[in-house]
Amino acid sequence: MARHTQSGDQDGSPVTVGSVIDSLPAGRFQRRLLLVTGGIWASVALSILVISFTIPVHVAVWGLSPVEAGILGSGTLFGMIFGASLGGRYSDRHGRKRTLVVAVALFTSCTALTGLATGLRSAILLRILTGIGVGASVTVTATYLSEHVPTQWRGRYLAYLEGFFALGNLATVLLAAAILPAGATDATVFGIAAWRVTFVAAGAPIVFVGLIHTQLSESPYYLARTGDRSGASDRLAAIAAENGHTFDIEPEQLAAGDPEKASFRRLFRPEFLGRTVLISVVWSGLNLGYYGVFIWLPDTVQAAGYVGGLYVYLTVVGVFQLLGVLTASTLVDRLGRKRVLAGSFSLSGLSTGLFTLALPGVDVGLGINGTVPLLSGLFATGFFIFASFAVIFGYTTELFPTGIRSSGLGFASGLGKIAAVAGPILAGWLVPFGYAVALAPFAVALLATGLLVGLFGPETMGETLE
Repeated sequence: MARHTQSGDQDGSPVTVGSVIDSLPAGRFQRRLLLVTGGIWASVALSILVISFTIPVHVAVWGLSPVEAGILGSGTLFGMIFGASLGGRYSDRHGRKRTLVVAVALFTSCTALTGLATGLRSAILLRILTGIGVGASVTVTATYLSEHVPTQWRGRYLAYLEGFFALGNLATVLLAAAILPAGATDATVFGIAAWRVTFVAAGAPIVFVGLIHTQLSESPYYLARTGDRSGASDRLAAIAAENGHTFDIEPEQLAAGDPEKASFRRLFRPEFLGRTVLISVVWSGLNLGYYGVFIWLPDTVQAAGYVGGLYVYLTVVGVFQLLGVLTASTLVDRLGRKRVLAGSFSLSGLSTGLFTLALPGVDVGLGINGTVPLLSGLFATGFFIFASFAVIFGYTTELFPTGIRSSGLGFASGLGKIAAVAGPILAGWLVPFGYAVALAPFAVALLATGLLVGLFGPETMGETLE
């Protein structure tokens, strides 16, 4: 077994949790942690995206207008506004693990209960509750993973985490394909409406509540910052042991890298205000673009004349999303967060524009029509927009110290969810004017956000967490 040493254990000088984490190579512990947090991430994707496949059924059965359908599609996103912010603040004050248990239990159970909805109002209420749990889970899971991975590997691991969202997206497509025939609005499973069975099945990941209890422990960053140096030391020793190292620093030598009390107001102090505003705008651009396009994607693809191959095309989109994540994961620790994020945003905007211009009935005199440019734009959009997601979580956690890390991520991503709510509603309002008109604003938003990051975003690659 290798022996781990730190300068602090030689002369009694204090060392931070961040410096200890960085001195331990990533190994078995980080891989196990990635599987658990990744499973939560895939479950989040399932809970968010399942509504996009049932909306056509709700429109037919409940007689919804396009705007009402857009509001239903945005219910989860509306809940995420509050869940991300409240979950982040609660996590910084009361711990990552406790917050995760409650959040995961909430969103998985409410996803299943949506299958019991009796109409638009009850469905929206359950989707909002689902979103509160999802928002908190996303914020805390990303923070938790970032606090357990060495700086050298952090960007890559946070990108891998987003890869599980892409896998969850694929799982959603496969679940819908198995239960909901494309274009059918009256399908049943053993006499029960198929859309109800779909939601109940999507709530199965409630089993992760048990895994959080048995597989996760509190973050050493949080423990050290709140004064539990012994707990932080024990946590670091367990991480080292699982990775084949020994740990021999006394608890008294551990120092909190960010000793200030957790306070939401710190986000708006002069030293953090610029970062808070910038990353909030970036999150807004990403959420507006992604949810505006993808919540309506099944409906858009069917409207383009691909009803028969709907699930095949969406599966391929999911594969391209996963490839985008894997590509970003190999580049983020080489080229830097800023370059990869700005490039991914810009290219996702351009590819969304290509998909939009290639839709049937759109003719701007550029000759961009037909199946090849349409599908190329669609697949490229999935690729680049998920490359953006792969970078933004890690990038955001690196912008803030431990005392406000979850709060910063929660506030920025929660504010972004306001744009996410607006996206499907805006698309629903514009659909009567044509799908190209409905999608054009999202292409512009993604491209503009890429330019914003490229011009004003700070680079955080190589910085140890405080």
